[in-house]
Amino acid sequence: MRDSRRLRQGAIVSNLPVHAERPAHRTVRWVIGGCAALVATISMAALSLAPASGSTDPSVTLGYFTGSQATPATVIATDAALEKTIPAKISWSPVTAGVTALAEMESGSLLSVTGVGNPPVVGAIGNGVNVDVLWADSLTASTLIVSKSITKPSQLAGKTVGDLEGSSTDFQLRGWLSVEHLTKSVTVDGFPSVAAVAAAFLAGKLQGAYVAGVQSTELIAKGSHVLVNSKQIAAVGYGGFGVLAVAHSLIQSDPTLVQKYVCASLTAIDDILGHDSARYFKASAKLLGVPVKTAVTAGDASVSYYITPSQEKSWLEGSNGSTATGKLTSDYLTTAKFDLSSGRIKSIPSRATVASHIDPTFALKALAGHCS
Repeated sequence: MRDSRRLRQGAIVSNLPVHAERPAHRTVRWVIGGCAALVATISMAALSLAPASGSTDPSVTLGYFTGSQATPATVIATDAALEKTIPAKISWSPVTAGVTALAEMESGSLLSVTGVGNPPVVGAIGNGVNVDVLWADSLTASTLIVSKSITKPSQLAGKTVGDLEGSSTDFQLRGWLSVEHLTKSVTVDGFPSVAAVAAAFLAGKLQGAYVAGVQSTELIAKGSHVLVNSKQIAAVGYGGFGVLAVAHSLIQSDPTLVQKYVCASLTAIDDILGHDSARYFKASAKLLGVPVKTAVTAGDASVSYYITPSQEKSWLEGSNGSTATGKLTSDYLTTAKFDLSSGRIKSIPSRATVASHIDPTFALKALAGHCS
């Protein structure tokens, strides 16, 4: 049962300033208490505001990633009591790729989404999309699946592997291939969804598939095996991760809504990491479009990839309280080189520019216990 210490009662008071223009970096002075929780990733694609008929609360569209893994968004969407803590009439919209979600955000049809990866976020920042990152949620939990005949990286030479095009996994896979000196000898095909990658592998069109969740489990069950995983790739300098990102315009226009959404996400993370997590994985299954057993298996496997509350502050800001020295800014600058080489951006944004798109205010306020 959910711990009543979080969010269930009371209003959240937000006196956050409206940001007239972006500073070179942000410095936040909230002191984090001993909250054993984490806030959720919501990436950039969802929250289009419109007044709800007969209600003072706005109508919003929130995005969530499909697949087999429950996220804070799917937990909130399938928990009526938790959803009601957010002062809005919510419609939930499924997304399959961060690039697509951020394009919708740029058009104004979406203002937030859960779990967007580093390359799409950096691409958006580099192209002037006015979006803010509010939380570093979890590491990418992917594996490179190959046939049993391939037992070492060098055996991939002359072969084709697939991944989700333009995503964190694409950044990771290409980075790992460069470390293994295989960039020129291995072809990487990008696909619009992880399911499409797995299907191409099963059809014999690929010799390697960088996938996660149910797709990884399925390919292993059919006789393939893992050559390398995302944690191993992160260890050589190419980490993939998902974040909560929200349109800067929403933060300006309704910071109270944003704060309550972050607090609800924090509660959802408590649920995902708690002893009763299977309950929330099962509830998310229908929204994800997968069998209950699959959702539970994938959820259990993903728990160890979440960034813990004790680590969160160092992701958002450095020891001096500046976003310019935090892990997110540094990792985004590394990712920018990938985006530049792939043609997603025309130049690498400055450290100050990247830092100005990271706003830890809402997350640190939630972690400090200011949600009720």
